[in-house]
Amino acid sequence: MNQTENESSQSSEPELYRRIKLYLFASIEIPSILISIYIIYKFVTNRHFRSHINNHSIIGLIIISFLNTTSELPITLEFLRVGYVKPNSNSFCLFWIWYNFSLQSTNLFLMTWTSFQRHILIFHSNWIQTNIGKIKWNYIPLFISIAYIPSFYFICIVIYPCENFFDYTSLLCGPICYNSITWLSTFDWITNILFPSLLIPLASIALLFRVLIRTKKMKRTVNWRSTRKLTLQLMSISILYLLFWFPLALVSLIRIYFIPTFIDEITYYYLYYTPYLVQLLIPFVCIACLSEIWPKKTRVINASIMTQNRV
Repeated sequence: MNQTENESSQSSEPELYRRIKLYLFASIEIPSILISIYIIYKFVTNRHFRSHINNHSIIGLIIISFLNTTSELPITLEFLRVGYVKPNSNSFCLFWIWYNFSLQSTNLFLMTWTSFQRHILIFHSNWIQTNIGKIKWNYIPLFISIAYIPSFYFICIVIYPCENFFDYTSLLCGPICYNSITWLSTFDWITNILFPSLLIPLASIALLFRVLIRTKKMKRTVNWRSTRKLTLQLMSISILYLLFWFPLALVSLIRIYFIPTFIDEITYYYLYYTPYLVQLLIPFVCIACLSEIWPKKTRVINASIMTQNRV
């Protein structure tokens, strides 16, 4: 009886749209997971790779992506498959919303910090030469990026005193009640979504110009190979966030402040799903930028290290 009721109250989204997203995400999911496992394995086993501070935030992004694709995305895929939330309970909805928001926004915050950290690594490398500097400019920002978002959403979603009316035929069970509080939803979208998604490409473009100007002035007396690698790495990853995060943040603010029904179908059927593409694709971009963990490259690095040690 319960199954019949669920099947008769499926999502109003056309089944074709759901199937397209289901097959798209599912086709990318397995390769994304395998690449994430490989990068994490190299981080754990390769001391040379692990010792570089610039790789710490990258591995953070990979871990968040891995958690998303292995534990949260399957819930969404099941929703796309059947057209309703399973299991359909308020407690599950609260957990799903909190877990989804935490993973997606933590990923965004980590990438924002990564964008600014690249400026420090290239132009103020002396700041991280000491243990105190590493704690101040690496470990503390990483900890804040990882701890702030889950705590914020736990307060808003679980603790904040408002009444939820969940819709089991909608992604993430429909709107969460704190979004009806204008000041709180505005703070959330501006601070946790809009500013980070805007700052990432701006910081990347600023880094590119700073590198070009400094290189021209110094006539490549800086460590050009390392600088180019960090810059291209940041630019490549930033494109994902510009394409798949910024449109959602901008449209959401328009809906909050001006036109509540602004491009409803596009928002519900497409924009709400675009952050998943960031989580799915970021391992591909990272593995392309981390040439030191490619199998052939790794052997060359290990051989050179052994030669230096012998000398």
